[in-house]
Amino acid sequence: MHLETRFDTAGWMRRLGKALATPFDPEDYLALFDARHSAREIRARVHRVRREGDRAVTLELAPNRLWRPHKAGQHVMLGVDIGGVRHQRCFSLSSAPSDPRPAITVKRHGPGGVSDHLVNHCREGDLVTLSPAAGDFVLPEAAPERILFLTAGSGVTPVHSIVKSLLASNYEGQLVWAHFERDYHQWLLGESLRGLALDDRLDFRLVLTGDTPRDGDQAGRLNEHWLTEQVPDAAGRTLFTCGPEGFLDTVIDWHRRHGRAPLFHERFQSAPASGGDGGRVRFARSGGDVQAEGAQSLLEAAEAAGLRPKHGCRMGICHTCKCRVTRGRVRDLQSGARRELADQEIRICVHGADGDVELDL
Repeated sequence: MHLETRFDTAGWMRRLGKALATPFDPEDYLALFDARHSAREIRARVHRVRREGDRAVTLELAPNRLWRPHKAGQHVMLGVDIGGVRHQRCFSLSSAPSDPRPAITVKRHGPGGVSDHLVNHCREGDLVTLSPAAGDFVLPEAAPERILFLTAGSGVTPVHSIVKSLLASNYEGQLVWAHFERDYHQWLLGESLRGLALDDRLDFRLVLTGDTPRDGDQAGRLNEHWLTEQVPDAAGRTLFTCGPEGFLDTVIDWHRRHGRAPLFHERFQSAPASGGDGGRVRFARSGGDVQAEGAQSLLEAAEAAGLRPKHGCRMGICHTCKCRVTRGRVRDLQSGARRELADQEIRICVHGADGDVELDL
């Protein structure tokens, strides 16, 4: 749907009247005509909604002039207003940097949340906000000649961006990509991947773990036996992997024992380390304190105390939740490492208390 078909004359006049009575910046006046205009944040219109079955969508976005092209494999923090409240979540970009518009591919997970809202309710012309693209799950400056991609589920999205970018360039190497999916019904970007697989530089395999494979596809589960049989030279290939925790742990463990080339991986969920005693968390600016459990993040402790710190992905990726620790001992919930801090910033979504902690909140 084009923007002009949804033009609200009465609403525009109300905004104009408010603007004339308010000391706005020039950019704010421009926003009366196009809500994407902003001198402060990246705003984007949803240019196109492509259905990926009944449980997912690909959203092509038309951002304002503050957007800078991403590197293949990076992610953004997307914000959307739901019921008058801004919600944010981290999504990998599924488009190549050379594509006309950045795109994300979103899968519905259940009732509520940003993903479900985008799949169920997002329409062409809707307005969203974006963070600058970020992340280190990207190709080295000189792309390796032999690369192996191992993905599962939603892990397909950043690798789709990387592979699409390579195949759109003058890349002369050879790629092997094995994607593991439960069934065809849940497979994201299937049509695009079938198209990419026509390129002789890409050996693409779809492996079904819970469905009967069609001609050209395979059945099985990722393990050392599968890699040894299906990709005999896997140990010598630069490896990119992304997927659920168990899948990723299997790949990393295999690479630790057999890999002879670099490994790049992206986690969509944090991997909390076990143990930890917790501690008393004090809030320097707002006052008050709370007792935090060993596996509880400092973000969760602050929320339990009635505070609402800025946050985004809750997985340690976006850095939105960074907060200064005035003093205290913290524990990294991903690695288990313990540190004594004084006037240092940390991501409070992936750190917990390891004794008394004071936060600048």
